Amino acid sequence: MTLKSLSKLAIAGTMALGCTLVGQAANAQNGAVCQGLDPACYNDWGGRDPATNGYSVLIYSRVAEGSNPHANTPYGIARLTDLLESADIKVTATSEVTDVQGARQLRAYDAVIFFNTQRDVLDSAAMMALRIYMESGGGFVGIHNAFGTMYNWEWYRGLLGNTQLFDHGPNQPGTVNVITAGDASTRDLQPSFTVTDEFYNIWPDPQMGGNIRVLLASDDSTRERGTQGYNGHPGTYEGLHPVSWCHYYDGGRAFLTVLGHTEEIFDDANFRAHILGGVESAMGRQPFCQGE
Repeated sequence: MTLKSLSKLAIAGTMALGCTLVGQAANAQNGAVCQGLDPACYNDWGGRDPATNGYSVLIYSRVAEGSNPHANTPYGIARLTDLLESADIKVTATSEVTDVQGARQLRAYDAVIFFNTQRDVLDSAAMMALRIYMESGGGFVGIHNAFGTMYNWEWYRGLLGNTQLFDHGPNQPGTVNVITAGDASTRDLQPSFTVTDEFYNIWPDPQMGGNIRVLLASDDSTRERGTQGYNGHPGTYEGLHPVSWCHYYDGGRAFLTVLGHTEEIFDDANFRAHILGGVESAMGRQPFCQGE
């Protein structure tokens, strides 16, 4: 979905980078939040035994009242469910905020997936629950319009990598390049592959702080209909144009991708392998955010 009103200054002004937390390795701080690539930012509080309970994820897809849902959301949930269940991961899908209002509710899941959520989809209880969940070693996966969600919550923007959706150009084919080949989410992918998607323009650039690991990037030269966004973003970046990345955040693990607008992409073998590896690493089933 195109963002109608958002300024670079408003987002950039809410970014907060601070000092090193006592007892943790040097990582950029969002207030008192440890984030970066050092596992010292991760809090393993335990409480779940996948060997006994199996692995389980929650897919959350709430859309704020008055917003238009993505047309591909039902199909995407069905294909995500099929993908994850084929890997022996139990899937629960919901769009009800009452299902995410308690930290104990969320602790039943090894990862929480925000897929095509839109705008203000969490109330104060759910916001607190998500933060406690991450602080206790939870796993977060953000897919596509998870980046168009909770614009007024600085902590959530940090969870996404200190960035959010600014705008996007037309839906069109484009080439995606693997940047970090050694991660669980990329090791089974072709070095380059083509998908049709919106290729979100995000702001600020999550690479600016050096606290994320870019997994996939768009080759913007391959998009014949251009990269200019509807709200003025030039669609170009000084370095890579990241479309997937990972980092530790506030005690938990976060795997993020701006891709996921079309039904077709959820049938793409490379994208499916990417999502499965990302979810498994966010859960802790696979090594997290690996590679150089």
